[in-house]
Amino acid sequence: MIKDIWKIPNYTEECCDALVSADYTPLLAAVLRARGIDTAEGAAQFLSHGEDLLCDPLLLCDMDRAVARIERAVRDCERVAVYGDYDVDGITSTCLMTEYFRRNGIACLSYIPDRLDEGYGINAGAIESLREKCVTLVVTVDCGITAAEEVAFARSLGIDVVITDHHECPQTLPDAAAVVDPKRPGSRYPNEELAGVGVAFKLVCALENDPQGSLARYADLVAVGTIADVMPLTGENRCLVYEGLEKLKNAPRPGFEALLEESGAAKKPLNAATVGFTLAPRINAAGRLCKTGVSLRLLATADPEEARLLARELCDLNHRRQELELQVLEDALACLGSAKQDLPIVLESENWHPGVVGIAASRLTEEYHVPAIMICIEGGSGKGSCRSYGDFNLFEALSACADCLESFGGHAFAAGLSIRPERVDEFRARLADYYRAHLPESAPTVTPELLIGNPSVLTLEGVASLDELEPCGNGCEKPLMCMLNAILESVTPIGGGRHLRMSVEKNGARFDCVFFSHTLADLCVRPGMPVDLCFVPQVNDFRGHRSVQFLICAVRPSETLDTCRCILEMEEFSVEELRIFRPGRDELARAWRRIKQFGGRIEFRYEELSGGRRDFMDPVKFCLCIEILKELKLVDLKARDGCICCAAADDGRKTELTNSRLFTRLWGGSLTKH
Repeated sequence: MIKDIWKIPNYTEECCDALVSADYTPLLAAVLRARGIDTAEGAAQFLSHGEDLLCDPLLLCDMDRAVARIERAVRDCERVAVYGDYDVDGITSTCLMTEYFRRNGIACLSYIPDRLDEGYGINAGAIESLREKCVTLVVTVDCGITAAEEVAFARSLGIDVVITDHHECPQTLPDAAAVVDPKRPGSRYPNEELAGVGVAFKLVCALENDPQGSLARYADLVAVGTIADVMPLTGENRCLVYEGLEKLKNAPRPGFEALLEESGAAKKPLNAATVGFTLAPRINAAGRLCKTGVSLRLLATADPEEARLLARELCDLNHRRQELELQVLEDALACLGSAKQDLPIVLESENWHPGVVGIAASRLTEEYHVPAIMICIEGGSGKGSCRSYGDFNLFEALSACADCLESFGGHAFAAGLSIRPERVDEFRARLADYYRAHLPESAPTVTPELLIGNPSVLTLEGVASLDELEPCGNGCEKPLMCMLNAILESVTPIGGGRHLRMSVEKNGARFDCVFFSHTLADLCVRPGMPVDLCFVPQVNDFRGHRSVQFLICAVRPSETLDTCRCILEMEEFSVEELRIFRPGRDELARAWRRIKQFGGRIEFRYEELSGGRRDFMDPVKFCLCIEILKELKLVDLKARDGCICCAAADDGRKTELTNSRLFTRLWGGSLTKH
């Protein structure tokens, strides 16, 4: 595994007084400050999830035309089909729109194409089959924006199409009865980041002219689709997801209730993560294995017993999906071996299931930190799933290799392609050449937003207050924090050795931690070592006992001692990186008093900075104090062979802190305060 790059944040647990005065806990106030929010008004706006965030659906282009055409279909009792997609967003969209029509007495068909035989989007064969069933209106959800030819074909058969989609628009839109997409050029709609289910919901709101009633009926579907499609949970989406989670908690439809029970999540806290990691994968498994009908029936049924049986079937499908995914991943890892991968990974096989290779490609990007393309070969043709890494634009790369491909589509971070097997080697070489010429910038892979220097801020009350940030997800992530130079006290395998339980200590405070999907063999640290941690704090409730627990995201041997060595041995170091540790006047005075307390002379080794002096002051801050005092000619400093000798050298004269070049550089324009 490639070593992660860490970027230590510029914000510590020091909070904003204005936010604490407004009754935010110091920890939540520190997180909000790190996110650029330092007023009570700004915090209230950021955390809001009220219905005032909902936008007028009629601001969406063509919404009036869509409403008029559907109202005509309802009035004339036309036969309508809802045409969706096989992912969670598409399935929830299809269920929502179908439920609306059936509530209004319309004979409505649901159509989701087969993932393997038909692929994504509208196709002519499906249109023909719908015409044979006397369908005169097709309403698309989560697809259709690029289906100009298919829409024209439908019109030639006497079928009107109303498109609702949320993907990027082509230069020429389909000539449909209406095209509703928040990304349409010139759109006045404030939220262009609606999920497909969000667009379908806005259409129903416009049709029913009862936003509150529509929200009460469909919010759970909207929330699940929005979270699963990784839409930003800000603004209007924040309201939709919040209301949906409340419905899932208090009045879930039988399908969701059964799936929560069957998956083991019913008795656990329900939040956006529950949807993203428990509900969504199970619903998605049906689409990956070409059984979307199971998910559709589950979400539509009003019968608890039927829901229970369908939920069990979905969980079985998800287990099968995991088995297939593991087989593909193990096969891919065996092909790659332990060698470092500096170029995009392009692998092909006749033995892989096309429904799971996209997930395997994502795992490879995480493991090797390069783009990955997994190609399934069958019957003389290949279909590939592509995932990018970092800021490498995958769509542009595929465009540059387009003459090697039969077809491709997608966006900068994920795409699909078709290719003839005999051209895979050429494509691999061409993609490698393009990658070398367009190497992505080296971006940190671990980017916490808050540095915890004083762990006493991580109280039960403080960590529990972070729930005010919910719903958390894209655009409003759970707060990722880091702690430097903690002592790793213990490590224990759990979950059959697939995960780890850890215990860490800093400044007398001890915390239990869990590190999922990591084994002892993966760990680069051992008990007794000083370590740096990247984690999400959470409240663990075990048999009625509540405690603060760290959900570990990354761990490494502490780099504190290396930093201290750079400071005291006058090697190059980045002032920008050290500003987070910059000492003020009070801390410099404390360091000076400590030196005088020991008779004007302190000797210690670097390793001791992780020992007895850790409860006195952060080791890096202490070393900066010594270096500043040396520049002020208040101490003599000798550092050699890992040993530091610091002796007081003042002669009673007074000096100004601004005489220290390091102090001036660390504080910049803030000197008047310190």
